[in-house]
Amino acid sequence: MKVFSIALIITFILFIGLFTDCSKNFKCSGDNQENGIITGSLKISCTPMTGLKTFIIEDDSTFQKYFSNINTGQLLCTLPEIDFDAFTLLGQYTIGGCEVIYIREVTKHDDIMKYHYKVTVKECGSCMKESYSFNWVTVPKLPDRWIVTFEQMKE
Repeated sequence: MKVFSIALIITFILFIGLFTDCSKNFKCSGDNQENGIITGSLKISCTPMTGLKTFIIEDDSTFQKYFSNINTGQLLCTLPEIDFDAFTLLGQYTIGGCEVIYIREVTKHDDIMKYHYKVTVKECGSCMKESYSFNWVTVPKLPDRWIVTFEQMKE
């Protein structure tokens, strides 16, 4: 009877580990997702030189300013080329723990003249690692007098 109890306890521990381990949790399986009117997502290897948490970048000079040394004006990293005549760059800073999947969605609301950028952060695992993302995405050029609203959710 004692052997059965020990086997049951070990099985229970392994079962719990399956759903809490950073690299094996089914909730965080798969890739990041982009939905709605997003035309692409970007990885930028440096952090913008500003305390902003949300970004609406509509021209190259603003884009370069955010990623330049404040004192010297030199770029901190190589930036991807963006056709700002056709696209707007949106960014939204998020933090997640352990293993993270980001679901990014930008919806267009013609009736109220706005884009709405929602990032869902799916995080799982119990490790101490923390990750962050600026969730850079390009969308069709923001029309004149339109606004962008931002939303962040955690799952």
